[in-house]
Amino acid sequence: MGRRWTSEDVDRLKHLAQAEPTPKIAEILDRTVGGVVFKAHTLKLSLRPRNRMSGSEEGQAAAE
Repeated sequence: MGRRWTSEDVDRLKHLAQAEPTPKIAEILDRTVGGVVFKAHTLKLSLRPRNRMSGSEEGQAAAE
């Protein structure tokens, strides 16, 4: 089991959920992406979708 969420952690999550993608939030809070997603779900918070690659980046990634 991971470390407990403090009220400060929850406040930061609520603020960051409006502006940052989930992987960035996890990095900032030093938590796993799964932990951030789970906590956001329990708080009924919407998370910003992950940044999507542009068409050219998608094609390049597929070619690799």
